[in-house]
Amino acid sequence: MKKNIAIIGFGVTGQRFFAHLKKSNKINISIIIVKKKRKIFLKGKNICGTSADIKNLNNLSGVIIATSFKASFKYAEYFLKKKIPILIEKPFCETIIQSKKLYSLFKKNNSSFLINYSDLYDPKYIKLIKKGLKKIKNIKIIKAVYGNNKILYPIKKKYYPIQNWISHPISMFLTICGDIEKFKIINYKVKYKNGFIYEKVQIQLFKQNLDLVFNFSNLPGDKNRNIKIVGQKGYLKFNSYLKNDNYIFYKQREYISSKSTSIENILNLFLKNIYKKSSISNIAIGVKEHFLSTSIIKKISSIRKNTLNLK
Repeated sequence: MKKNIAIIGFGVTGQRFFAHLKKSNKINISIIIVKKKRKIFLKGKNICGTSADIKNLNNLSGVIIATSFKASFKYAEYFLKKKIPILIEKPFCETIIQSKKLYSLFKKNNSSFLINYSDLYDPKYIKLIKKGLKKIKNIKIIKAVYGNNKILYPIKKKYYPIQNWISHPISMFLTICGDIEKFKIINYKVKYKNGFIYEKVQIQLFKQNLDLVFNFSNLPGDKNRNIKIVGQKGYLKFNSYLKNDNYIFYKQREYISSKSTSIENILNLFLKNIYKKSSISNIAIGVKEHFLSTSIIKKISSIRKNTLNLK
């Protein structure tokens, strides 16, 4: 029997989920919710609707929330109360209060709530961690380098590049190291050009006996989305952009590869638990990530404001 899935939001992420789901013979995409109704056809039928149609949805097996973080909370809250499994794009809400409220609802209703931390669900990364951490022993250094000059950040939306990226490395730091509460902004630069925003940030995170650094830049240059984990006897290198830059270095270099992608992996995990009628969630790590990321962004915003006032 086919499972009915709704998709809320049809930007880049929503379209990616749609492209994968529409290939499945086991899934029926009931509706795609957008702000203003338009034509989105599937098998000759316009499946597009607006938020006004949500209250009329019946027999949903799961929902994918791919809206902006400013809109996602209201949808997540609504479907959690109905105990409908959720796969949600990060950031999964806007404020710390909202994240705590969603966590409380999740614990009360025990429904699946899976946040799309795509790097954590990249099959290459999973293989590296599972196999590599045992070999390299005692982690000493973790360095993440992220950024991509895609010209996607118009100033009028007040959406700074770092907001779109920080969830990925912070979620990785937390899952590897456990709780992290302290951080320091080593340097920060912001540049506005032709209606777009460019940022360069270096952040140090503090955990006993560990050297943790996150570098971000969307200035023109090379694409970066990698993390290096250095241990006592070797290191791991993960790069979600480059296939040949994923390996375990322990005595010799051992390359890691995968035919499946992170979006395929997380979708399969989400749908598998819907079919099994079991609960799955990473919201506990999500609350910690959201708190730390929000604190860092708040500090950066203060530095940004002071920087602009000086000019």
